[in-house]
Amino acid sequence: MPPKINGCYIPPDRVRHFAKRALPEEVYEVLENEDDPALWIRTKELGNSPAYLVYGRTLAGRFLIIPGIVLLEPPLKNLFMPVTVREMTRTERQYYLRQNRKE
Repeated sequence: MPPKINGCYIPPDRVRHFAKRALPEEVYEVLENEDDPALWIRTKELGNSPAYLVYGRTLAGRFLIIPGIVLLEPPLKNLFMPVTVREMTRTERQYYLRQNRKE
């Protein structure tokens, strides 16, 4: 995770939304996978909140992309909040694998 992000917060309504695509545990696996680190790409801000596209792999090997924002207000300050999650396309998977080889 980028230095100023201290964790992840998934609101209950997002858990139901994610259930169609991935388990919340898989989102945490992508964000916390030290063996195959996630790729964090900063995108345009949403309001004042920094936004990211997070590319990563679950422990089971699924390739997921997780768009989300960093919350700026207490008590959730500096937590990453995923907006949705989905499987990567072939092009996104190739990009992720190429970028991870550079590190």
